[in-house]
Amino acid sequence: MQLNKSKTLINLARSFAGEAQAGLRYQFIAEKCLNAGYKILSDEIKSLAKNEVKHAKVFFDFIVNDGGYQNIEFTAGYPFMGQDIKTGLENAVKSEKDESLIYDKFAQVAIDEGFDEIAKKYKLIAEVERQHADKLNYLLNGYDNDQLYNLTKPTMWRCSECGHIETSSSGWDVCPLCGSTQGFIEIKL
Repeated sequence: MQLNKSKTLINLARSFAGEAQAGLRYQFIAEKCLNAGYKILSDEIKSLAKNEVKHAKVFFDFIVNDGGYQNIEFTAGYPFMGQDIKTGLENAVKSEKDESLIYDKFAQVAIDEGFDEIAKKYKLIAEVERQHADKLNYLLNGYDNDQLYNLTKPTMWRCSECGHIETSSSGWDVCPLCGSTQGFIEIKL
């Protein structure tokens, strides 16, 4: 089957748009985290945003490498929900779970239409999306329960600014070496 006559082409376009938007939404959440003093939380979310943009590129490349597409029309819904830190993380967890399920379905469509390489990429990205959901859920729970820097057992905490290390159940409020705030302590994942 030719890509231009397939459901897979539309799925690739939807996936590209969704991943590109997710990457940008995550950057917005990361900015809110940074503004609230959660630098390392911001960095973790920026890392996920970078992954989402890479996923978008994978889908984009399949489309442009097939050639000849000036515009692909499709209809799809994309989330535009309130984005305080907690709500942003909650929505990100849900979106990642949804994407993993959708990409599993898109992989099956690609297999049925004879696009095995595209199906393989969908399956790989679906697995990454599941991992993203787990990581975001961990960050959400830590943020929401004020436990990003409070654990049940002693843990080694490291200041991302100066490298100071301490072992305790809780991260410091202010680094005793450089004075950086708690938001600069590396989060234990």
